[in-house]
Amino acid sequence: MRKAIIIITAIFIVLSLATPRQEAVFAAGSREAAPQGIYALWNEGEYDRFTNYAGGYSLHVDKGMYVDMSIAGVCAILESATKRIEIFNQPLGRTVSMADYTAYSNGFLKNRVDHTYEYQGYQEIGGRNIHITQWSRKKLSRVKNDKNYYACLDIPVSSSEVITIMVSSTMPLYQNGDYRHLMESFEYDKKTQPRYVRKAANTNAAGKNWNDETKEFYNKYFGKDAGLTWGIFEPKAPEYFQDLQETEKLLDYEFPVILNYSSFESTTRHSDLEYRLKNTYDAGKTLELTLQTSWTSDNHNQVYRILDGVYDEFLRNYAKTIADFGHPVIFRLCNEMNGDWCPYSGWNTSRDPQIYIELYKYVYSFFEGAGAKNVIWVWNPNSGSFPDFTWNNELMYYPGDEYVDVIGLTAYNTGNYYKGETWKSFADLYDNFYYGYVDKYDKPMMITEFSSATTGGDKNRWVIDMFGHIKYYDKIKIAVWWDGADYDTNGAIARSYFIDDPVTLIETFRKGLRGDYNEERPQSGSSNSNVNNGGNSSAGSNGSNGNNNDVSWKENVFA
Repeated sequence: MRKAIIIITAIFIVLSLATPRQEAVFAAGSREAAPQGIYALWNEGEYDRFTNYAGGYSLHVDKGMYVDMSIAGVCAILESATKRIEIFNQPLGRTVSMADYTAYSNGFLKNRVDHTYEYQGYQEIGGRNIHITQWSRKKLSRVKNDKNYYACLDIPVSSSEVITIMVSSTMPLYQNGDYRHLMESFEYDKKTQPRYVRKAANTNAAGKNWNDETKEFYNKYFGKDAGLTWGIFEPKAPEYFQDLQETEKLLDYEFPVILNYSSFESTTRHSDLEYRLKNTYDAGKTLELTLQTSWTSDNHNQVYRILDGVYDEFLRNYAKTIADFGHPVIFRLCNEMNGDWCPYSGWNTSRDPQIYIELYKYVYSFFEGAGAKNVIWVWNPNSGSFPDFTWNNELMYYPGDEYVDVIGLTAYNTGNYYKGETWKSFADLYDNFYYGYVDKYDKPMMITEFSSATTGGDKNRWVIDMFGHIKYYDKIKIAVWWDGADYDTNGAIARSYFIDDPVTLIETFRKGLRGDYNEERPQSGSSNSNVNNGGNSSAGSNGSNGNNNDVSWKENVFA
């Protein structure tokens, strides 16, 4: 009898070790588990074996890692207190080779002020020529369990696909299980499960800690039954309203929302934030307030300084000023983060979008500490990711449902002033963009800034078509026209986004704002609807495009 029990126990142990298990996986701020069957995790002795059936690969991973498949269509994430592993399927194309992909992705290593280069090269492992990059950066004091030691493993699996494994650790990787087992155990197979992305939950206005005025404002402008409201960026407002007021008279329309930019201009306080807020309110308007980071005078990325506590006093003052103001503020932090022109993009911060999420949550904590009950948080990626690589997908930057009230959209018709740019209709820019976001985010949306240049097409026709088409986007509640210009390196206007250029555009806008084009059937535009359009506002400046579109990304990175 005892012998039989021992045999049965031994069989049970063997089966337990060999049987795949799928644990409950939840996204941050959600209780919605990923569908069963997307992945398996089982014990193989020294390591666990992780199989991603949607990604078509399997490999050994460290013991005891938590699995997050909430954005499995973009990335599989495994994490412990000391290590994080992100795995991406990266397609290659006729114009982008693996060498191009690895070189451009690692462009941040040009910044040796903030990053320490350790190793880069190819190694033949398991019959595959794997590209390995290893680096580190200073540990950030305001990031809990900061994983500041990195290795990136780019594994070619075919002429058209690379599997990228990003490893980050709280300590040097040789002290934390290294990463060679990931490559030696790697197996590639066919994809047998559909790609999955958890849909972001809607904002529960009743459950937000907003004051009554802010709840009323949110329901009026962002509620389910809210119609479309127009806003504007005018370069001198809200400090001076004379130019905007003249424009409003010509249009016979008063814009209830105005866009304004602010920066981390000192380590202590913002010079005139209180004045901007008060002046906007006194004019009967609400501020869409943007806060962006830049580069320090000694060439450090300001994001790292913020997450090391250097700007704590500034953030306390900034958040308290807004909290004391008390009236609703639409707050947009570090927009277009998936664009390489932004210092807070992963392309500039260790190829690690998690740093943006840490920044976002850290800034958010100051508003909580200040007791701000009047802030509506807008999370605002660019329409296309630059670089357009899977690790830089906008979902990698999403901080979580509880930190986002409104989804912001940004896409510009830049015209064709620069080489490689083409004129694009409003529908070309926004159809795939908008409907793709509807599938991913169950939240109200706003076009935080948009416009059309003059060079390259009929701007009047573009605006008429825009008014006729935007009515189909029922989740977009506010649209903000960017009334300014981009200038080239010689100081000439490259992209005229002015609302009165050409002068006939004033009458076009006046008719559109009163609803004359609601029945307009938009004319067909460019046939290219897969848009990767650089946004107009660059980090730390009022609207100068940080993406230099007169050179290709290849020329830019290999220069």
